[in-house]
Amino acid sequence: YLGNACENRKMESKESCLKRGSKDMDALLLGSAAFSYVFYKINPTELVDKVVKFAANALVPGRGAGQNNWFMQNWRALEQSAEKSSREMEIRAELRRWDQQFPELHHELIVRGIAGLVASSIVSSVISMVRPSRRK
Repeated sequence: YLGNACENRKMESKESCLKRGSKDMDALLLGSAAFSYVFYKINPTELVDKVVKFAANALVPGRGAGQNNWFMQNWRALEQSAEKSSREMEIRAELRRWDQQFPELHHELIVRGIAGLVASSIVSSVISMVRPSRRK
């Protein structure tokens, strides 16, 4: 495979092309290994729980100013926690609807795929930083 690709390039010698190709192959193999490892090792339910809680906290406004008496402060805190809980339930219901509508694209499978892509990208970036290409 690499020999044919190197024959098509006229600008460089075949030896340097094969060396660069083997470095690319190393990055490809290690990136694929990282993707596979993370894809199977990640626990998507924990990650989805954290994302849902973060989204609920971001969507629900914080406490207002000017609440002097303790009753109103506690009342607003109770309202806020109830609103966060209802928003979290809405997000989870939307995820269940997504899973029913698109069973082949389950949200946990999407989380696994994205985590694997991130891991593969990180490994490829680290390899390219550790082994800089030497072009003359």
